[in-house]
Amino acid sequence: MQGGAPLSLAAAELPEAAGDRPRVSVVIPNWNGLKQLPECLETLFAQSFQDFEVVLVDNASADSSVAWVRRHHPQVRIIERSDNGGFAKAVNAGIVASHSEFVVLLNNDTAVDPDWLASLVIALDDHPAYDFAAPMMLLYSDPELLNAAGDIYVVRRLFGANRGFGRVWSMYAEPQRVLGASAGAAIYRRSLFDDVGLFDEDFFLMHEDTDLNLRCLLAGKRCLYVPGARMRHKVGVTRDMMPTLEMTEEHWRNGAMVAAKDLPLSLLAAGLLVKPWQYFRATFPLRPSYWPSLPARVHQVPARLRAEAYGFRKGWAKRPEIWSRRSARRREIIRWLVRGWGPV
Repeated sequence: MQGGAPLSLAAAELPEAAGDRPRVSVVIPNWNGLKQLPECLETLFAQSFQDFEVVLVDNASADSSVAWVRRHHPQVRIIERSDNGGFAKAVNAGIVASHSEFVVLLNNDTAVDPDWLASLVIALDDHPAYDFAAPMMLLYSDPELLNAAGDIYVVRRLFGANRGFGRVWSMYAEPQRVLGASAGAAIYRRSLFDDVGLFDEDFFLMHEDTDLNLRCLLAGKRCLYVPGARMRHKVGVTRDMMPTLEMTEEHWRNGAMVAAKDLPLSLLAAGLLVKPWQYFRATFPLRPSYWPSLPARVHQVPARLRAEAYGFRKGWAKRPEIWSRRSARRREIIRWLVRGWGPV
């Protein structure tokens, strides 16, 4: 059926613990997150569902966030990395260290509602054909507006995107099958990583979840959007601590890497055909309010071309291995890349 009643705690009993091993491992990547962690952990440990462990993976923070967690939340398991290897390396370390049935990835700049985790676990328990799920992510600064209702892919731009970003949350109040999930807050069956692999560590930050979403699609995995699992996200807190130009080039490079690596050739060709127009629109905006930025935009074109060419080469080199694992029908892959969502 189309949509259906929202998933809720009334729909099922909370699952019981299986032995001494928690059903869920919540993996939180951290880099200088002292200002964000108190609220994140406070709301996480206030969950109605308590059969979980927390694994904090620290990327060589220079603040005292690790010491603060040890002092205030000694039950948190901490993995300290020797360098800042970015999001992918951090969450991979947490996934490998976990042994639970479900793995949840959670950004440290979030605040989750009390039934958030229970709603996600129940959703996958009630839908065994689905392999991972996305919550309703709201903007922390304005909780009436969405950060993401699952993730989609925009072929004309050759980039992944948050579904519903900036729209009123009530427009996305029904469960849906979606292309994928933002890894800033998502639940995965641990078996998914056995079948698809971990996050690609060549993605330092940004688009690593788009890459995983597309690899899951190729492997026939399904993602469920769970509107009853609500949370708030402070968008861009970690990214804004990085140099702006470096993050912009990372965005261009990683987007091109995903396209070359994961897209069907027909959609890749279509995206490349409209790329000159996208370059023109990005460089020469139509809105007068953007005109003062025109010199900077023109100056960025060579850097963008270099970054995207580099990313495309890296992605193309990985393509044969990724597509050799394809089990989904090509028509099904194209349908979800183009449309992005549909009935459960």
